[in-house]
Amino acid sequence: MSIGRIIYYHRKKQNKTQEQLCRGICSTTHLSKIENSSKEGNLETLELLCKRLGVSIEEETKITQDLKRQLAQFYEAIERLHRDHAERLYHELEKHRDYIQCTEMVYLYELYMLRYLLFTNNTTKYEQVSHGLKKNMSKFSSFEKYLWQFFQGIYFGQKRQYRQAISTFDKIEDRADLYSEKVTDYYYYKAANHGLLKHFTLSLHYSHKALRIFQNTGNILRILHVKIGLSANLIYINDLERAEDMLHTALNDAEMLKDYDTKITALHNFGLLNRKKGRLQESLEYFTQSLKFKKKHTIGYYGTLVEVVQVLLDLNENEQAVNIMQDVLKDFKDQQSSEYVELMVLYLEAIKDEKRLIYYLTDRGLPAMKQHDLYKAVTYSERLAGFFKQKGDLTSANQYLLLSNELLKKLLFNHDGQI
Repeated sequence: MSIGRIIYYHRKKQNKTQEQLCRGICSTTHLSKIENSSKEGNLETLELLCKRLGVSIEEETKITQDLKRQLAQFYEAIERLHRDHAERLYHELEKHRDYIQCTEMVYLYELYMLRYLLFTNNTTKYEQVSHGLKKNMSKFSSFEKYLWQFFQGIYFGQKRQYRQAISTFDKIEDRADLYSEKVTDYYYYKAANHGLLKHFTLSLHYSHKALRIFQNTGNILRILHVKIGLSANLIYINDLERAEDMLHTALNDAEMLKDYDTKITALHNFGLLNRKKGRLQESLEYFTQSLKFKKKHTIGYYGTLVEVVQVLLDLNENEQAVNIMQDVLKDFKDQQSSEYVELMVLYLEAIKDEKRLIYYLTDRGLPAMKQHDLYKAVTYSERLAGFFKQKGDLTSANQYLLLSNELLKKLLFNHDGQI
């Protein structure tokens, strides 16, 4: 503990000048060096200064240790997804902000508060606060620099910049095991972002590493969330029996823990599983259940809606699919979003307007997905290649096949490094 900074804190709080505080104890120059931590005063001088301020070194040490414990509990509450506990500790620590800023905890405190903004999905304020905090990076400890990079990776993931998120995580992977007792969710976020980019094997790899850490720390909610992610990856690589076993366990656990968000995701994944198994009616029922509980006009809502529509088309229920999409597309606010584009492509397929579909894919669909979803962009490129081949336009067909191959390479490579 830097008692000099604590002396500064209490002096300013009591509106005392340096001259008033140090008169008869030491020179103002000496006090200034003590307060700026450029010089440690001897114990007698420090005790005399504290006595004049009505505080004691022992009591201030105890207060600092208590705040350190609270700060550690605050971060642990975030990692364990204990929202109410994290919020209470956030407000409690905020009361002591001025005091903490006079301790060696100052940057750790600011970084944990930054993490809380991501935890509460307040990315706008995160951007503002992180911009100011970045100026002090040269003063960060090695662990604090690790946290900074880690939180930036989480931020990119929340902004749906998944490749940038993985690139950021890659920079600190060599320290992930070193700090795994203090930061337990690095591998969880890395697995999640790989999964969102359809890097299923890598997502499985990091999910298993995350699962071991969460099991060692008894983080029950995070274990559940990893299992949900694992089930999705297993579905995509056609390990359907393991996926089904994991989903049944996850769904039971979600109900027992009253984790309704995870239950909704489990229902969605059951829809994916049944569709992969060719059980389309069961798939539709699961997707419909999941959709019913999701908040409208969210990314998750549109993701499940796309699956509902796709299954309806597989069942040749085009009229029902068209009715659903007409209502949704009519009220869609962001027509540049990948969700709108995907629904519009499905709508044109459902009404069997091939001419408009080809035009929309070339003009809007493919350019949008090249920005937002390379996996879907590959699919659209292959579809266009097929369309032009049928029409006998082999030059255009070859052009889109080449594009498909290029996009596939980008999907398999991340920021110039093979993944």
